[in-house]
Amino acid sequence: MKKIGICSILMALILIIFNISFAKGEMQIICDKSIIEQNEEVNVSINIKNIKVAALTVELYWDNSKLEYLSGPENSNKLNNRILYTWVSQNAENIDELNIETFKFKALEKGITSIAITGELYNSAGDKIEIDTDNLEIKVGKKTDEKEVENKQNENVSSDNTDLGILRLNHEGITPEFNKDTKEYYFITKNNIKNLEITAIPENSRSNLTITGNDNLKMGENTIEIKIESEDKTRTSTYKIYVTKTTNLETANTNLETLAVRQATLNPQFDSNITQYKVEISNDINKIDILAIPQRENAKVNIVGNEEMQVGNNKIEINVLAENGTTHKKYEIIVHRRDKEEEISNQEEREIQAMKLSAILKENQNKDENTIKEKNNGKSAIIISFVGLCVIAIVIIIYKHKIK
Repeated sequence: MKKIGICSILMALILIIFNISFAKGEMQIICDKSIIEQNEEVNVSINIKNIKVAALTVELYWDNSKLEYLSGPENSNKLNNRILYTWVSQNAENIDELNIETFKFKALEKGITSIAITGELYNSAGDKIEIDTDNLEIKVGKKTDEKEVENKQNENVSSDNTDLGILRLNHEGITPEFNKDTKEYYFITKNNIKNLEITAIPENSRSNLTITGNDNLKMGENTIEIKIESEDKTRTSTYKIYVTKTTNLETANTNLETLAVRQATLNPQFDSNITQYKVEISNDINKIDILAIPQRENAKVNIVGNEEMQVGNNKIEINVLAENGTTHKKYEIIVHRRDKEEEISNQEEREIQAMKLSAILKENQNKDENTIKEKNNGKSAIIISFVGLCVIAIVIIIYKHKIK
């Protein structure tokens, strides 16, 4: 018994000396109302407990079609549907429990919406603190009929919907920007990250979502899968995040420097962080030429699908393999080849646009000619006036001379 008592004391001393804690911190997001009506305001706050914090950076994400952001703390910045909040304690001292000031929102549409939160926390020694994050669910509708509000969740979302509404990591750098129709994403990180926290919220909250592959990341390329099974169990979809863990970020570079199609213009305009594009070609084109140059000279590019263009939509893949031989990235171009009817319609539209342009140019030309005439008339009037003054002056001089 004495030995057990001594061991317990020694363990307690070790925990105190080395500031070791087996309890994981918790960051909760709470609001003053769980159900709100349209155009009603709601206050959201963040509570951090079970840990000592000296500094933090917190990010909030929400569906800005259902909630409008009104105001927040002084140290917060809003960009689209993202708020970045930073805080440092006075004298960089640890705070046992922290309540972050209020963020204010206003309800826009009926239904159920979520506010997601991620963040990085540090203690006074500069050590990063592991923490569990939380999501907040807010119901918008009549307070007297909660069941009706819940049913509004799927008012515009079918029971077979398997789309994500929000996708975020607890680190910056995922590409491309989230779009529910984009199923593949890429993230390159240094070798000191072991796990990634994924915030994934489906459009239909009744669908079943599972995340695998985000823990115990190995060196090289890892695949995180986010699988969504629809509410009615008829459909599934998978979003993938390819994560490269490396000591050399440059050799993992899979970005393109240039991407262009000779026969058409990319939509949207090329950006190395945008992976999906569209172009439209005429009916008489059955093959397109693509220029794809990687940012790193030793990266390899493979283009698939740019030959034998069929009428309608065709998918071209531009696969980039980094010089490390493992990291990859895929760009896609959806090429629409017009059918004969579309070609006739397109030609007619081009002729109409050409006529409109010609009319505009002619109108501008007439305006320019009228402006020139007005200027010339003005100059002529000045010249005539000047000549008239000269004649009058000469007559006066001659008259005075005769009098003398």
